[in-house]
Amino acid sequence: MSFFRLKDFIRAVRVCKTAADERNVIQRESAAIRTSFKEVDSHDARYVNIQKLLYIYLLGFPVQFGQLECLKLAASARFSDKRVGYLGVTLLLDEKQEILTLLTNSLKTDMNSADDYVVGLALCTLANVASAAVANDLIDEVERLLGSARSYVRKKAALAAVRVVRREPELAAAFVSRARTLLGDKHHGVQLAATALVGELCMHSQDALDEARRLVPVIVRQLRALLGGASAEHDVGGVNDPFLQAALLRLLCVVARGSQDAADEANDVLTQVATQTDGAKNVGMAILYECAVTALGIPSAAALRVLAINLLGTFLANRDNNVRYVALATLSAAVITEAPAVQRHRATVVRCMRDADVSIRRRALDLSFALINGQNVESMVADILRVLPHADAEFRSSMVYRLAAAITLFGDSLDWRAERMLRVLSLGGAYVNNRDLFKFLRMVAEADEPLQRRTVRTCFALLERDISQDKMVVAGVWLIGEYADLLRPLAAGAAAAVASPGLDADDLDILGALGRPVATQPSSAAAAQPISIDDELPQATPEPADIVRLLAAVARSPLVSRTSRHMALTALAKLSGRFSAQPPIVAAIRDALAAHCRSMDTETQARAAEFDTLLGRELDSVRAAVVERMPPPEYTDVPYEEYVLNPTAMRMKALTVIRRPALQPEDLLSSTAGSAGSAAAAAKAAEAAKQSVVSDLLNLMDDAPPAAAAPTSPMSPPGAASSPAALADLFAASSLSPTITAGDPAFSQEYQVYSAAGLRITLKPSKKPSLPAVVDLLATFYNEGDTAVEDLNFLVAVPKSQKLQILPPSAQTITCGSTVTQLVRISNPSKTPIRLRMKLAYSADGHSHNNMFDYAGFPDSVC
Repeated sequence: MSFFRLKDFIRAVRVCKTAADERNVIQRESAAIRTSFKEVDSHDARYVNIQKLLYIYLLGFPVQFGQLECLKLAASARFSDKRVGYLGVTLLLDEKQEILTLLTNSLKTDMNSADDYVVGLALCTLANVASAAVANDLIDEVERLLGSARSYVRKKAALAAVRVVRREPELAAAFVSRARTLLGDKHHGVQLAATALVGELCMHSQDALDEARRLVPVIVRQLRALLGGASAEHDVGGVNDPFLQAALLRLLCVVARGSQDAADEANDVLTQVATQTDGAKNVGMAILYECAVTALGIPSAAALRVLAINLLGTFLANRDNNVRYVALATLSAAVITEAPAVQRHRATVVRCMRDADVSIRRRALDLSFALINGQNVESMVADILRVLPHADAEFRSSMVYRLAAAITLFGDSLDWRAERMLRVLSLGGAYVNNRDLFKFLRMVAEADEPLQRRTVRTCFALLERDISQDKMVVAGVWLIGEYADLLRPLAAGAAAAVASPGLDADDLDILGALGRPVATQPSSAAAAQPISIDDELPQATPEPADIVRLLAAVARSPLVSRTSRHMALTALAKLSGRFSAQPPIVAAIRDALAAHCRSMDTETQARAAEFDTLLGRELDSVRAAVVERMPPPEYTDVPYEEYVLNPTAMRMKALTVIRRPALQPEDLLSSTAGSAGSAAAAAKAAEAAKQSVVSDLLNLMDDAPPAAAAPTSPMSPPGAASSPAALADLFAASSLSPTITAGDPAFSQEYQVYSAAGLRITLKPSKKPSLPAVVDLLATFYNEGDTAVEDLNFLVAVPKSQKLQILPPSAQTITCGSTVTQLVRISNPSKTPIRLRMKLAYSADGHSHNNMFDYAGFPDSVC
């Protein structure tokens, strides 16, 4: 049974109660349509059958047998047939199918039609499914239609050209000459399509970008016309054609990026857009947002950049979550160059960290960390610590890691760093990584005795309150075991041997049942609450019996990890040396250790048995040497990643390629700077800002594939992480002309590492006196062949004992006889020989080249 009308067929499918019934109906109708295609050569029947096929296609059933019939229907003279035929071609075919070549003649005929809508159908079909061959055949027709006298055709032709250029970039040159005419068109639809076309051309052709920069006056003129005029036809919420304004602003950002002259031409109109657009409604805020992004994306004037930051700052107070989200995301990227201006909105950003929307909280946290510097580190860390106890579990790991980084990098006082790290451990100790924990323990171990005394007393008081934070327990137990003698009151005197009552089994049983230590003072409900950031950290001066009681409770508690339990047993053994003059305390320690000699965990049982043996009388002569204080922990100090405080900067890189010097606080006060000295400094800063740092790690030399790889900064020498010079080296973009180490011939020559197919690569090592563990390798690419080298991609891998940072090359295209440089920085604190595995990828003469090679020929002095 065949359903003649489409409505009847749809109704029959919808009344099916099961999937099997639906398949039967569709199979019968598909068979009837096949028969009709073979037996009936009628446009009316084909028109109805193609509609049914499209409906069957939307239901997910195969309809490939109707592709040729769609081409026949598209060749019909009737508009209704063409519309359905071209729709079928768009849905059932793609550019990979050879049958599309049969469509070329129909498309060319329809593009020459006097009916605008027929021409529009042909252009839409060309844009959607045209293959490279079809696009090349019809490129002249599209270019001709761009100059049509009918605005509808010009608009459709421009949109088709966008899709053609996107699919076949080499055809971009055919449309460059039409860009100025289309952008200056009076019809808004044509202008909107022209902005899309020019933007696409700029992405694929440097010649098109250079030509588009000459069109900045045209773009500025069109924006001024939109701001100064009013059209009821295009008015949306009181804004004259906001879609066209947004498109023109985005195009201006693309065209003026990297061009100082183009940015200077755009300064006035951007200021006019920012000041004349009403941001009370959503449509106005969209225009203001595009204006701010454009101002920050081009090397615009300092005052305009401040205005853009202030616009984004006003968005933070908006009730719409979407508006606040995009403002926070843009400010996180803008803080790279406009930190002083963004700092003015710090209070609003801090309030956003407590927003009800999780995405707003995430963006606000990222921006808050990005705002931290040496001047505001104390207040910003305090604000983030207030949020930490209430933060989502998914945020806490990142928050704790970045808090530790901020405290380490910007804290200028050991007392402040120790106090803040203790707060981090007490609030988020479960999320602290081992590297930050070891840094804290080493800092305390290397500090003077007053700081050690305050820290160990605070650790004891915090552990009395809560032992749920694992790394807090580890740090506190280790410090108590090493510096338990500093817990005693100073007035008591180290030589006073005060007899303290030992612990009986009942005490230990009670402590173990509770699972947490009992405070020396009466317990209260406040003990379980986190300590306010405005309150002083508690300190305790316990008696030896209280110290043993706390460590025994930690060792018996089910709340602590296996590692913390083992460290508590070790700390108990160490107490025997600190309080060796008090036999009741030593006896209590042995009782606490004996309770674990029957533990079900073999490691715990072995530790307890060994420590119990150590406390026996037969080992009195060696015990003191075994349990004496340990030296500061030794470990390789790995620096924090370059974008540790601003991951948005790593994802979005920078808003500009060539940017003006960063704003200074005096710029925010609208101070005028017109002296020759300030102009020279600005030019120097702008030149230095051309280099953007992009890290790229490739662990090709590892035997096993890495779980994750992150860009790392060059390693600083131990103890230099807190100095301003070290911080400048850690976060600043490196110059491509490093200082060469004098006096060593190994640093005065180039080492050839690759030579093939006309491309030669050399590496020239150098070192900076301030970073003796860092070797800079300047890679120089020489094109000695007859063809240009394009899409250059150079990757380097080093052994696990070394760290790597790769800066982007000076260019990705090497013309014949020219050179390109790229800086590779290797951190080698262990001074092991430098071995490189390199991967080179490039294209030349239409062919792609991929090579992998090793080099280990550097002298021993280059390490």
